[in-house]
Amino acid sequence: MFQYVKADSVAEGIEKAMKALNANGIYEKRENQNRENMMKEIQLVLDITNPMSEPFISKAMPCDIKVLVQYEDEFINGSADNAGWKYTYHGLYAPFYEKALNELKRNMKTRRCCIALGQGDINFTSDPPCLQLMMFNIVNDKLEMSVVFRSNDGVKAFPMNIHAIRVLQFNTAERLNVEVGALHYIANNFHAYENDIKLLESYCALFEKYSEPDKLKRKIYTKEQYEKAKEKYYSEK
Repeated sequence: MFQYVKADSVAEGIEKAMKALNANGIYEKRENQNRENMMKEIQLVLDITNPMSEPFISKAMPCDIKVLVQYEDEFINGSADNAGWKYTYHGLYAPFYEKALNELKRNMKTRRCCIALGQGDINFTSDPPCLQLMMFNIVNDKLEMSVVFRSNDGVKAFPMNIHAIRVLQFNTAERLNVEVGALHYIANNFHAYENDIKLLESYCALFEKYSEPDKLKRKIYTKEQYEKAKEKYYSEK
């Protein structure tokens, strides 16, 4: 059964989704490439009403803000497309992105602006894409985005995934000259690997410890900090 989580900001959504996984996850042994792993898992539907709002970036992720900006560069600009990986998310969606954008430009009321990343035989390899589907819709004159993950690491990948996705949503809205609407994030299997459960618990303890507004800086990066980190990253690249 899917668990529904609603949040105003991405940082709040990350906290609430991790809390839901920590509190309600069940244990299952799952196949993972050529091995089996015990996982704590839920099915997740996460609605973010204002994805570009503060608090901007949660510190509950396995990297600092510089690495997050690098991951964003890979997802948005394809900077890792020729790095020797079997595939990248950018490499999977980019061939269809302009076609999808043109469909929205043709008809802002279209229901056809969809990009399937797991096309062809890639879903039947030992490492199919976790992110399977992107959909763009104009609702109340704002660009909403929906994504579907077949499987999503809720501790080490999720915070980076959702950040890069909302940047793509923002960039798309800018190109269409519309405002950013809600972000709908669906994970059919939202999990923590057995080795990461203690880390999940420590993040959730951090959320509770620093819940007061005046201690928010202990938990998040602001949009201003993000913009400075991004400017520094590209100046040094």
